[in-house]
Amino acid sequence: MKVEVMGMRYLIIGNSAAGIFAAETIRGLDPVGKITMISKEDCIPYSRCLTSYYLGKEIPEEGMHIRSKDFYNETGIDFIGGTVERVDPDYKYVVLDSGKKVDYDKLLIATGASPFSPPLEGSDMEGVFQLRTSADAKAIAEFAPKVKTAVVMGAGLVGLKGAHGLHELGIKVIVVGSAPYLMRYSTDPESSEILIRLLEKEGYRILLNTKAERILGERNSEGKMSVSGVVLNTGEHIPCQMVLKAIGVRPNVRLVEDSGVFVNKGIVVDDEMETYVKDIYAAGDVAEADDFLNGGKSVSALWPTATEQGIIAGCNMAGLKRIYQGSMALNSAVISGVGLISAGIMNLPPGEGIVLKASEPKNNFYRKFVIRDGRLIGMIMVGKIEGAGILSALIRKRAKVDINYLNYLLTNPIKYQGFYPVGKGGM
Repeated sequence: MKVEVMGMRYLIIGNSAAGIFAAETIRGLDPVGKITMISKEDCIPYSRCLTSYYLGKEIPEEGMHIRSKDFYNETGIDFIGGTVERVDPDYKYVVLDSGKKVDYDKLLIATGASPFSPPLEGSDMEGVFQLRTSADAKAIAEFAPKVKTAVVMGAGLVGLKGAHGLHELGIKVIVVGSAPYLMRYSTDPESSEILIRLLEKEGYRILLNTKAERILGERNSEGKMSVSGVVLNTGEHIPCQMVLKAIGVRPNVRLVEDSGVFVNKGIVVDDEMETYVKDIYAAGDVAEADDFLNGGKSVSALWPTATEQGIIAGCNMAGLKRIYQGSMALNSAVISGVGLISAGIMNLPPGEGIVLKASEPKNNFYRKFVIRDGRLIGMIMVGKIEGAGILSALIRKRAKVDINYLNYLLTNPIKYQGFYPVGKGGM
């Protein structure tokens, strides 16, 4: 009698960075296991980071793709298009919106996050968009010929990327942010001032410490209410034909409600990316994992973080133990041809730690190093950004670095010398 040996059944929900890298890792470690991937986006895997460049016609649609159209066949992945409504950990299956049940032995939740913004009058009108998916980018591009002026709500990295895409289409862009400076999780007041000046020189209008109170509309030729302007909390009325909401995101955790999976801001995981429910893992923007510098746990909605967490989760799901060292903020952008890179903790409470700065605003140059307990824990570089990887490695290594050496690096090229000068008692 022939006995059929069943392989491990891996189920991955989500086909962006964390899901894709987890699937590839699992397949590399387990060539015969059954891998099923479920996603509501039934398309070739792509990078959400590139949607603004597609919107601005700087890259074609295929330029967003991170894998080929044959990816699922080549890796032996069964792909199912749909949305998971419920997870049942006791009987190890998930339920799709179609009613279909899919069984698993090991489950990875990589559902990412969705745009979130406070309720705002007029948000249901034609001309109000969010930019998260390729479908969003296509919808905005289709509507763009009707637009002369657009208001972007949100002055973070997502908002600025969206603003860039619209600007590339010849649209006048006004960025409205509630924070006191641009990209507040990636910059500080001094570096923000440089970026604002660069953007204003390009024709952008930047309004900070400001919020939109309501969106105004009027009926178009088709009888639909369409955006005609925005009223700010300052009382100003800005005529416009489009509003792009880019205020923030929230992890997609609804599918684990009443499942026993613990959720704080995101799905809480241990250092192997496993949740508090056995055989269920989470990775990417939906996961609340160890924070490398601050301790505790946090959600890190960054592409590099998602890829690393996906690999770690994939290893552990396939039986190869790997430990996640923790997430760390790391952001990069190019504003009007000037590079910005920041990493770690950029801003400390007054009186805590040491901060070193060098600034030449007229030359679009700025460097800031944040030191605590003799260790570099954060940095910002604007302009001459070569060597940023070396500084990021110093932060990751928790190396004790001599203050005089860091003072030297403030105004000199950062080069790898095979060693790092350390203070007394350094590692």
